[in-house]
Amino acid sequence: MERMFSKLADAMAIRNFEIPRQGNSDEQAFNGFASGDVRARTSGQTLNLNEQTREETIRLVRQVFFSGRSKPQVVVFSGVEHGSGCTWVCARTADMLAAHVDGWVCLVDADLRSPSLRRHFEIETSSIIVNEEFLSAPVRQTAGRPGGPNLWLLSLSAERADSQSFERLRSRVPELRNEFSYILIDAPPINSHADAALLGGVADGLVMILGANDTRRDAALRAKETLHAGGIPLLGAVLNKRTFPIPEKLYKKL
Repeated sequence: MERMFSKLADAMAIRNFEIPRQGNSDEQAFNGFASGDVRARTSGQTLNLNEQTREETIRLVRQVFFSGRSKPQVVVFSGVEHGSGCTWVCARTADMLAAHVDGWVCLVDADLRSPSLRRHFEIETSSIIVNEEFLSAPVRQTAGRPGGPNLWLLSLSAERADSQSFERLRSRVPELRNEFSYILIDAPPINSHADAALLGGVADGLVMILGANDTRRDAALRAKETLHAGGIPLLGAVLNKRTFPIPEKLYKKL
């Protein structure tokens, strides 16, 4: 399995980003946290992470949002196929980011066929907005507050979503850019629906989630080709649900 993932990472040209020593206040705050100099904000509901998961999430946040090559504001998270654990990865990344930066973070549940982000934060279904509110009200009036003081959740209930809901959601990305410092979008799988690629077209890039022992090499390459055809930057890839430690030389290929 390790050899397969190594070859897969090489074939997909997944790159590890270097973290610059200087940057904006959010970057400095997060780098300070990662080195143990800054304590996390603890108010609100947060996700329970073990030490290994915490370190992996720190690595992912630094690679995606604070690399020397790019400073993305809107990032789509999407699995190659169903069952990769994309929603959990997206939720824990947003939670970690919001807890250690000053800017507002918005977590968007764009899997309208099966929205599930609210379950990760124990949010009641009744708190999720309906289509009429989503169309007419400002974003921060319709988004929930699942975590600390600067984490927001925007989600439509599956019962309320209709065939036009996705386009409504996509059309509000420019407003999200104006209202929030960081927007993380949990999208359906790349190989199952066109939603991830369409959202990637209005985002700054995409993080692809692969399921350990589940995602086949040809499926991952097909997903990468879909992104390439749409001109969507692949900001990184995450091997999720693995049950063994990855050696450092392979980890650097993530």
